[in-house]
Amino acid sequence: MKIISAILFLMLLTLPAHLLSQTSQPDSKVQKGGKTLVSVPVTVSDREGRYISGLKKEDFNVFEDGARQNIAFFATEDEPLSVALVLDTSGSTRDVLDKIKGAARDFIELLNPNDRCQIATFDSQVRILNPFASDKQTLLSSLEKARTATEDGTVMFRAVEQVARQSFADIQGRKVIVLLSDGKDFGSPVTKDELLSLLEELDVMIYTVFYQTGASSAKLAVAPDGTIKQEKETPKPKEKKAPKKKKGYTIFIPVPGEVYTEQDVKLTEKASDAEAVNSLKQMSDATAGRFYTSDTPNLGGIFKKIAGELRQQYRLGYYTKDASDAAVHEIIVKVERADAVVRARGKFRSKPL
Repeated sequence: MKIISAILFLMLLTLPAHLLSQTSQPDSKVQKGGKTLVSVPVTVSDREGRYISGLKKEDFNVFEDGARQNIAFFATEDEPLSVALVLDTSGSTRDVLDKIKGAARDFIELLNPNDRCQIATFDSQVRILNPFASDKQTLLSSLEKARTATEDGTVMFRAVEQVARQSFADIQGRKVIVLLSDGKDFGSPVTKDELLSLLEELDVMIYTVFYQTGASSAKLAVAPDGTIKQEKETPKPKEKKAPKKKKGYTIFIPVPGEVYTEQDVKLTEKASDAEAVNSLKQMSDATAGRFYTSDTPNLGGIFKKIAGELRQQYRLGYYTKDASDAAVHEIIVKVERADAVVRARGKFRSKPL
């Protein structure tokens, strides 16, 4: 019996390291006694926005629907990342795709050796350019495959759904989507509401980066938190009264179809951008991610901010009761510090609608 025990012990020692690490990385799909482990990514900062590191499991309290939960899993900011870079390559990116690729290259260089990355693009179709990989040269080569579309269509909602549901299906640990887009969706088979409902079931964080397209004079003023700034209207100059014309016959020639003025076009573009900002912000808010806005020259700096924040996060896990319906459960995370500002996953849906 001692010999058998010794052999079993040696077999455990020789198991690959990645298999051993998986046993300490519970995922939200893990079942235990009819219950599901809910994974909750958490970012903690002080009131000045400085990240607070070094917190322990005992510093956190998690509540589901007001009831305090036992924290069954706790991971610090050192936990490896699985991140999907999802890039908009629709026709609107034709003039800026090289700058987008440059910012993406900078982000890839910031990944740690144990991190894994997937690159996906979308226009009228979703394209997965590589499986999750850690080798940076492989990732950079995949990035070079990104091309601007020649056909109309921007299936942003479909791209997020496919990556969140399929690409991360067998992935454990911290899961992140970095979505770069002007936020406009044309042709997705999934609606925004359906996508947000799906995101409530998953533990994938989404960081969205909004950049504007269209006429430069029709740009929205967007605050860092995604709030649309109201622009003051410039008073129109008083029109000079035309001299009275002599009485005569007036001929009216009808104009076929509707005629849009330049001002009409600008207002339409701004309304479209406002809806796009709202869509991106809702995805980030639903998953405890963050919304950013940027022009293409500053994308590299935004990507560095995202990479820096991802290094400062915690991940908690608790076993939820076995719910037989598709109800949405509220999650609240509190930290035992007076100056702590907590951003965490706020909802969990145990079963799909």
